[in-house]
Amino acid sequence: MRAVLRLAYDGTDFAGCSPLPGERTVVGELVAALSRVALAPTFAETLSRTDAGVHARGNLGHVVLPRSVDPADLLRILDRHLPDDLRCVEVIPVNAPPVAAEKTYRYQLDRSPFGDPHRARTWWRVPGALDEAALHRLAAACVGTHDFEAFRRSGETREDLTRTLAAVTWDTVPDGLVCEVRGQGFPYRLVRSLVGGMVMVARGSASEEDFLAALAGGAGPASRQTAPARGLWLMGIALSG
Repeated sequence: MRAVLRLAYDGTDFAGCSPLPGERTVVGELVAALSRVALAPTFAETLSRTDAGVHARGNLGHVVLPRSVDPADLLRILDRHLPDDLRCVEVIPVNAPPVAAEKTYRYQLDRSPFGDPHRARTWWRVPGALDEAALHRLAAACVGTHDFEAFRRSGETREDLTRTLAAVTWDTVPDGLVCEVRGQGFPYRLVRSLVGGMVMVARGSASEEDFLAALAGGAGPASRQTAPARGLWLMGIALSG
C-alpha cells in the first residue's frame, strides 16, 4: 500500500526529517510507530526535509507499507503510537509516488513587549522598533523570479538557485508579525534567509538597496543573516496532478 500522510509536528526536539544515526527525526519516529504494529514501511520519506527545530502543520510523508490498511484504521494506529509532538492528520492512498508542486511556509515574529513564554519554541522574538512599511515593500520585491545565489547557505549543493516565488506577504497579528512565502522551489534555508534579511533592513542594520541587490544575485549585508529555525513552519504542500 502506498500512501501520503499529512504530518504536523513541533520540530524543537527533532534533528530534522531524514533518518540520522543516533538522532531523533520525523521519519525515524514514523517508521518506529509503524513497525510496532508490523507495518514497517519498505519506503518512507517526507516530501520536504525540514531542518532541526523547524515545525510543520502540513508536511507530507510518503510511505509504502507491506500490506493494505484502511485509511481510518491507519490514522487510529498512528494516533496511538506516534509521540505527542508528531501527529498524522490525514491518510491519502495513492497509486504513484507523489510530486510536490508548490509549498507554503510561514515565519512568525514575536513582538510582545516582554516576550511570550508560550511562543518561545515556535516564534522568533524581535524586540524594539521595526520599519513595518519596509517589510511590506521588500516582501513585494521578493515575488517573481530571482537568482538567489546571494542567499546560498553551507550545505546547498545545487548549482542554479534561480527560483520563482508566487507570493510573499507580511501580516500583523496580536503582538506579532507573520511572513508567508509560497513557491515551487526553495534553495536551502531560503525562507529563513529572506526573513533574516528583511528584518535586518527593518531594524536599520542594512538598507533596502542592500536587500534588492541581494535579490539580484549580489552578496551583501542583507543576505548574511539567517532567521532562527524555531520561527519557521511548513504550512502545506500542494501535489502536482
